Amino acid sequence: MVANAPRQSASGLRLSLFITFVGIHLLQTLGLIASPRRSAVACLDGDGRLEALELAGGDDELLGLIPDAAAWLCVDAPLAVPNETGSRDAERVLAWCDVPAFPVSRRRLAQVHGGARGVGLAPALARSGRELRETLPDLVLRELAWERSHPPHAPALDLADYRPAWLGVRAPAYRPKGRGRARPAGLAQAHALLAGVVDLRGWTPQTDGDDWEALDDAARLDALCCAYAALRLARGRGTATIGGPETGHVAFPADANLRARVALTVERLAAEGAITRPAP
Repeated sequence: MVANAPRQSASGLRLSLFITFVGIHLLQTLGLIASPRRSAVACLDGDGRLEALELAGGDDELLGLIPDAAAWLCVDAPLAVPNETGSRDAERVLAWCDVPAFPVSRRRLAQVHGGARGVGLAPALARSGRELRETLPDLVLRELAWERSHPPHAPALDLADYRPAWLGVRAPAYRPKGRGRARPAGLAQAHALLAGVVDLRGWTPQTDGDDWEALDDAARLDALCCAYAALRLARGRGTATIGGPETGHVAFPADANLRARVALTVERLAAEGAITRPAP
C-alpha cells in the first residue's frame, strides 16, 4: 500500500493523509490573551495521527498555525451568537439531553469573557471553504468514556436504561477552577481517553512541570478533543449536530443513543417553538 494513499471512510468520503483536521482551544477571556495563558491548536491527519500541537497567543499567531490543508476545524468557543440574552438553541437541546453547557448569549460572554472572540475570528477560520463547527471537549471526553463499553454504532438502549447509565458517566476534570491550578489526575485520564482513538505520537502531559505547564497541557487536551471531533465529523458517522452557522453550529461525537435523543429533542422543541426548526 502506498503510504500516503487516501483512506475510505464509512460515509464514502476519502480521507487523504494530505488533509488536516484541526482543533482549536480558544482562550476566550480577552483580558488574558496577553498573559501566559495560551490558546492551543492541534492537527490530525486522515488516519488520526498527530501532526502538530502548538500554543498561540493573539489572533494572528493562532491563524498562522492553521495549515492550508485544513479541511475541517472544530473550536471550543462560540462562533455565532445571535441572541443578546438567554441561551442558544444548541444549549437548550443539550440541557434536555443531560449535557451541561455554558448558556451562551452576547451579554453573558461580555460579562464573563469581555466579548466573543470566536465570533470575530469565525470568518478567517472558515476561509477557503473549510467546514467549521463548535464543539465541547467535555462532551467529547464523556462520549469517549461512554463508548468504552457502548460502541458508537451499537443499537440504542431503551431510554429508561440509557438515561441513568449516561448520567453516571463523567468527563475527567482537569481544567483549573477560575484562576486556580490544572488537575494532574484529570490530565492523565483525559490523555488516556484520547490516546485510545488517535495516535498522539508519544505526546503526554508533563508530570513534573510548573503550574503554567499544566495549564498549557489542559489547553492542548482541549485542542486535541476538538481535532478528534473534526476528524470524526469528516468520517461521516457517529456524530450529532445542532443548529447552524447563523445560530451556533455545535457538533460532537455521538453514539446511537445520544444521536436519537438529540434528534427527538430537536423535533420536540422545534414543534413547541422553543428553538428554530433546522433546515431540511
